[in-house]
Amino acid sequence: MECRPDVHGVNFKWKGVLLLPMELPPAATGNPIHNARGKMSFIRRLGLGCIVLAFLGLLYVPAYHSAQGPLGIGEVTSPSGPSWLSRYLEPVAELHGWTFNTSRNLNSYIHPQDNTTVLSPDDSCTLSASPYLLIVVCSAVDHQKQRIAIRDTWASATDMSFYNSTSVKVLFLLGQSENETLNNLVLEENQEYGDIIQERFIDAYNNLTIKSVMLLKWVTTNCPQATYLMKTDDDMYINVDNLIKALKSRQRSSDTLIGSLICNARPILDPKNKWYTPKYMFSEKTYPNYLSGTGYVMSLDVAVKLYESALSTPLLHLEDVYITGLCARRAKLRPVDHPGFSYAQRKLDFCVLKSAITAHRVDTSTMHTIWNKLKNSNITCQEKKVTVQHRHGRNFGYFSVKKRSTNNRCV
Repeated sequence: MECRPDVHGVNFKWKGVLLLPMELPPAATGNPIHNARGKMSFIRRLGLGCIVLAFLGLLYVPAYHSAQGPLGIGEVTSPSGPSWLSRYLEPVAELHGWTFNTSRNLNSYIHPQDNTTVLSPDDSCTLSASPYLLIVVCSAVDHQKQRIAIRDTWASATDMSFYNSTSVKVLFLLGQSENETLNNLVLEENQEYGDIIQERFIDAYNNLTIKSVMLLKWVTTNCPQATYLMKTDDDMYINVDNLIKALKSRQRSSDTLIGSLICNARPILDPKNKWYTPKYMFSEKTYPNYLSGTGYVMSLDVAVKLYESALSTPLLHLEDVYITGLCARRAKLRPVDHPGFSYAQRKLDFCVLKSAITAHRVDTSTMHTIWNKLKNSNITCQEKKVTVQHRHGRNFGYFSVKKRSTNNRCV
């Protein structure tokens, strides 16, 4: 048998039969089944890439907007509360300074192992002169007039006739301002009076909880020998005579946490309200019973327990709910009502003021008016029971409570 190519070398003849070359499909076409699978694989990879990019974008946006921490404190933030996805499925108004992703771990702001004090009175709590009662007034950086009015009236050392033999110390607690001129004025004020504690945090309304925990930190560190600690504000008149009498009448000084008790208060959910509390910060229907932050007193053993509890309790911006409600509950402490304390504004009635311990919303001129009235010993009154305000109604302060019922009474 013989195989002979034709003259062009293309066709072959086999036993006289002409064989034509096989035509192959173009290289770019390939197998249609494999091509379809390749396209599907590419689309899947592209879709997966888009999902990953979208996920990273969702994480980046909230982290970017909350990275500066609460009100300029500058702490790195981390997610807390509900899952990040719920924020986008059910958007809620965020609280200024405490956004959804802002860390509410107090350790990040208090720095319990570090000295965070900028200014501190040197001789407030020596071992030889530890006060029986330490009153710390939480004051704003620019409230110098209020501090002077307090120094000239109820905190005046020259007129403490009843408790001259009992050591009482009044100090003022401040944060720092972003205005260096104000910080310098505070420095000069402390050089003159020596009664200011200044801690390293931005002094702003939504940082009041940080301020109160800083108070507990300073006192438990610098004044642990004191018997009692009172926290109050610079718009409060304190009848120190009555407060000492009330404390001296107690059977024991330990386990004391007293003030104006508020019960069954519900968070305000209106974002336009000054005291708005978003659900990502507090999800329960009612606050635990707590003492009004206008003025409350605790023994030093309670101060230690509240401070330790705060370091493991997620922060809530309402300081009195947080300290005397949430932290007290975690520490298994029970806040107790005392009729001498009030968060309401009292009438300028001498006999009412004489029997009270605290009066709220007192400006500088009224501070002197009350002081002068109480100094006048010529006025006599029949014994009056201090009127306790009703803790019901709606939107009183930064809480709302149910109308009066047997389930709404403080116990």
